[in-house]
Amino acid sequence: MKPYYVLITIFLALYSCIDRQPGHVKTDNPPGHKVSTSMPMPWDTILSRAIKDREIYNLMELSPDSIVLLRRSVGIELSTDKGRKWEWLGKNIFRVDEFTVDNKGIWWGLERWQGIHEPSYCRLYRSLNRGKTWLKYEFNTEVFFPYRIYSKPHEALSIININDKVFTLQGADPAQHWQFVKQLPPKNDLSDISAENYFISHSNNKLYIKKENGAIDTLVNFSGASDIYYIEKVKNVIYALGPAQDDYNNAYLAVYDIKSNLCKTFKVPGGDAKLIKTIFDRIYLTSTEGAFVFKNDNITPIFK
Repeated sequence: MKPYYVLITIFLALYSCIDRQPGHVKTDNPPGHKVSTSMPMPWDTILSRAIKDREIYNLMELSPDSIVLLRRSVGIELSTDKGRKWEWLGKNIFRVDEFTVDNKGIWWGLERWQGIHEPSYCRLYRSLNRGKTWLKYEFNTEVFFPYRIYSKPHEALSIININDKVFTLQGADPAQHWQFVKQLPPKNDLSDISAENYFISHSNNKLYIKKENGAIDTLVNFSGASDIYYIEKVKNVIYALGPAQDDYNNAYLAVYDIKSNLCKTFKVPGGDAKLIKTIFDRIYLTSTEGAFVFKNDNITPIFK
């Protein structure tokens, strides 16, 4: 092999190693989301398509007036007037899978991909100015793979890695300052879901209550759902959500009043629906059709 070929080979190998170091900081805008060996789509094309995409993946209330929506494609939406007007932020981030604001007021976004045929990746984004600009930290997923945000809003940032271990950020550098907290037990996705002493069985979609003496009573059968994925309790009301039976274009929401023993059901537009109870005990819904607030027995669009 000729000497200059050897030098080029060594240079490329060193560059590859440097770029894959855990917590390697990269501040450039992404050229496009790449999960295959094909050429990445131009970022302008991705943005033009994202403008028309109204699918919302999740939602968080930062204050009684401020709401953050996680778009399925490109960035987040911010409203400071309870959802009347929206500002599109993070237009250089392909997708925000997880979001929180910590106890210092710093905004955090997590983008990750667990590859099967494509390489895995993980990018953590930090904003010190409420989403106007973001700093990106990219991790070597073979060494450290943050997969979910574990901390609640306004708590110190904690994450769960791919192996269900909890780490808390101890210091100012997200590339290095992570401290192990605990190992979470294995999660069973088929286990029943619960809110306080109320739970729903995946085997039959029925709502049960477990009394103080250990007795279990059946309260209601959610027959309009093919399954129930979410349950929340606010005061004396139980909210349950899942895919509608024989209707892939809509979701099924059940609202059960504990005192009156009455259950009302509602159709939620769109698929991939999610039920969110915020820190202010408000109920929101997100889906492929946008974001909605549930109030006064009505599902009202706030982003559609």
